[in-house]
Amino acid sequence: MTFCLRFTILVVAALLLIATPASLSSAPPMAPPPPMLISPANGALMDNGCKPKADGITWDFDWSDVPGATAYHIRVFKNPAIPLINDMSVASSSFHYASAPADHIINTNLTGWRWMVRAKVGTAWGPWSHARSFKVERLNTDCP
Repeated sequence: MTFCLRFTILVVAALLLIATPASLSSAPPMAPPPPMLISPANGALMDNGCKPKADGITWDFDWSDVPGATAYHIRVFKNPAIPLINDMSVASSSFHYASAPADHIINTNLTGWRWMVRAKVGTAWGPWSHARSFKVERLNTDCP
């Protein structure tokens, strides 16, 4: 073996011995903080649709920006297993929901609604915000 080849092998071996496992692998990305919910306020009264007239449900949600967020995930539900809204690709810190014109919520399901949001930075989803509750107005409250 030539001197140059032996010297190169020794240098590479020394570098491998000096390298720590942490420097060889990247650390997992840090999760972003949860967004702060802005509106609707806890206990707010939200829009309902009309029956038989076509006047669907319109809801607006707003929360604080999370620095570096590439997406937000909003969940709105009465039953957590069956969310009415479950959107993981919200690009900004607000969400507008407009149902089909014939949609409405029956009067026995007006209470117990909740909403929450989490942010994604890079590939890491952060924790959920605290959930807020809201009520829905009685059917046919504000029909055209």
